[in-house]
Amino acid sequence: MDERFMWLLAVMAFALTALPAAAAPAGPNGVPAGPNGVPAGPNDAPAGPNAAPPGDRGIVNTSRSPYVRLRSIGMDDARWTAGFWADRFRLCRTAMIPSIRQALLDPRNSEQLANFRVAAGLEEGAHRGTDWSDGDCYKWLEAAALVYAVTHDPELDRLMDEWIEVIGRAQSPGGYISTNIGRDEKARLQMPHRHELYNMGHLLTAACIHRRAAGKDSFLAVALKAADFLDRQFRPRPPALVHFPWNPSAYMGLVELYRTTHERRYLELAGILIDNRGSSPGGGDHRNGGTDQTQDRVPLRRETEALGHAVCATYLWCGAADVYAETGERALMDALERMWLNVSGRKMYVTGAVGAGAGTSPRGDPLHEAFLADYQLPGRAAYAETCANIGNAMWNWRMLGLTGDARYADVMERVLYNSMLSAVSADGTRFSYCNPLAWAGEDAGPTRHHTAARWSVHSCYCCPPQVARTIAGLHAWAYGVSDDAVWVHLYGGSRLSTRLPGGAPVALAQETDYPWAGGVRITVEQAPARPLALMLRIPGWAGKAAIKVNGKDAAVAAAPGSYAALRRTWTEGDVIELDLPLEVRLLEAHPAVKELRDHAAVMRGPVVYCLEVPADQGGARIWQDGLYLAEDAPLRPQFERDFLGGMVVLKGRALSESGRGALMRTTGGPPAPAAAQVPSGAPWPEGTLYRPLVPRAAGPRPSADERPAADRPAGGTIDITLIPYFAWANRGVSFMEVWIPLAR
Repeated sequence: MDERFMWLLAVMAFALTALPAAAAPAGPNGVPAGPNGVPAGPNDAPAGPNAAPPGDRGIVNTSRSPYVRLRSIGMDDARWTAGFWADRFRLCRTAMIPSIRQALLDPRNSEQLANFRVAAGLEEGAHRGTDWSDGDCYKWLEAAALVYAVTHDPELDRLMDEWIEVIGRAQSPGGYISTNIGRDEKARLQMPHRHELYNMGHLLTAACIHRRAAGKDSFLAVALKAADFLDRQFRPRPPALVHFPWNPSAYMGLVELYRTTHERRYLELAGILIDNRGSSPGGGDHRNGGTDQTQDRVPLRRETEALGHAVCATYLWCGAADVYAETGERALMDALERMWLNVSGRKMYVTGAVGAGAGTSPRGDPLHEAFLADYQLPGRAAYAETCANIGNAMWNWRMLGLTGDARYADVMERVLYNSMLSAVSADGTRFSYCNPLAWAGEDAGPTRHHTAARWSVHSCYCCPPQVARTIAGLHAWAYGVSDDAVWVHLYGGSRLSTRLPGGAPVALAQETDYPWAGGVRITVEQAPARPLALMLRIPGWAGKAAIKVNGKDAAVAAAPGSYAALRRTWTEGDVIELDLPLEVRLLEAHPAVKELRDHAAVMRGPVVYCLEVPADQGGARIWQDGLYLAEDAPLRPQFERDFLGGMVVLKGRALSESGRGALMRTTGGPPAPAAAQVPSGAPWPEGTLYRPLVPRAAGPRPSADERPAADRPAGGTIDITLIPYFAWANRGVSFMEVWIPLAR
């Protein structure tokens, strides 16, 4: 038998015996603490087969975390049954995972599974593609494991086993694994930009997910060796390694490994890496670290503004949120709240996307793929990388678990329906890196990552497996639990069968056509024989939401941007009906976003719409003639069953340049700007980046269809169809805009 295979079996056997950790020594006030003084928590206790709490198999396993308000459910406790997200999960299983595997085996692609075979000595060749290729291959394996947790598809199990064995053979005996460096020990950990810890961080996360999904220790054995290698390198805190990692996926991976093994060293190591960040500013070239590009000039606990690479930033905040969930360090939470207020109030696109592009930080550091200055949100040049957008959703999901605050769920949902889904084609086989908010019919955009059409292989293929692993596990984001409550975060046809933290079983069935319709029906299938709260999220846009229980008014507060608490002793067959009115609404941006003045975005429910005209349908001519929306333009929802799999579009009329001019003449010219829209000294709700459009016209005006003929332009109108933003670029090169000029 091959010696490497025998060695792998030995490592696996060791991992099985090493999982439970020894009890930590007592710290101050008698609280057990690890060797670095971090207070011990429930995750430090070994968990036997009868001791595992409900939700111990969560994607982000907070079932034992002492500083969360909501706890995770198991990755197979919920599943989509019908409707919007069920369709996307099916597409992930049947199209995304196979097409991503095909791309990872394509020699033209930047990310390469073959690198593991080369590193393992199973085939000849040199490393191909990007330095971060390994990490994105691990994300694909994570997506496969998440789908396997629900489907138990034997082919997925076989594929995972096949590649995990190869990865194990590629690992060095001391635990190091990053195929771009290989077994050259002198080349290891020399340059932060080589992304070795990005690769190993995603390995740790994927291995934990695989362990929970498949019940096997093969991948976990590789992860344990890698984590122990990192611990030996970084625990002494050598100055030469202070700027590692460049992209901090390792923070999340280490905390998840701690939650899986109960070995406190891994949590402490995540804390050490966070403490290192910003402790030695001024590294020079951003590839070396120490600059704002990687949030490494100022320690997180002292930072006041979101700056730098948007993926690195959101991963940093995710990791810090995970550490806070275990330690409760208030300084970390204060920093996360500051960052959230800055991002959501000044630096986030209406689609939930983040990362405006390239520039210079206030401290003089060059930036790219980055958060820029407050209110600097270009549309056509928006970078809005898919991985960063999903990182924003991941971070908000964690903040939701820590606090139970619905504002985080609103941002999470905004990303999921818009800037996450915009990255994948309707057939699930092609993807995009950047997600601009406008396109003018070009074949190429301002950077090589701005593309007119989605692609199957690319020069940086990090985003497709990011999309796949998010959709594959999204059912576990839909619900949370606390001691006496079940929380419903996302609406979609689904079934939940889980246990409360105390062990009581709960089962719910949800039926809805959301986001195309606002009615949600939840049937109680099982509940404890004691009072239990069902916490229903009322989105921030959902005015006049109504709730009934068994056909009667529930008589509970249903304020937008909150959770409505339905507390009672439930019986099997009880029915909750939630109605969320899906009114079409026009939004305006804060006047400090200069290029969006006198423009409006359109939303219905959580879905952002755009105006798209394919080039081969006269897009150039229509764009040249100009397109303007009246402030009160009626836009009618219409379900188009045959359009890209079926979705609600918005039908209405726009004005051309001549129509706008005619409207201005018949109404006496554009009204004066409202005070709220004056750029200087404008009253605007604090922390609000987008709000419902405030018309400039004095007093109420009838809609365009209701005005007398003398008050309507005789010509210059055009019928328009607005489509969900996520569906753009599925019909060839097109002209598209999310922010439509207003007829003012």
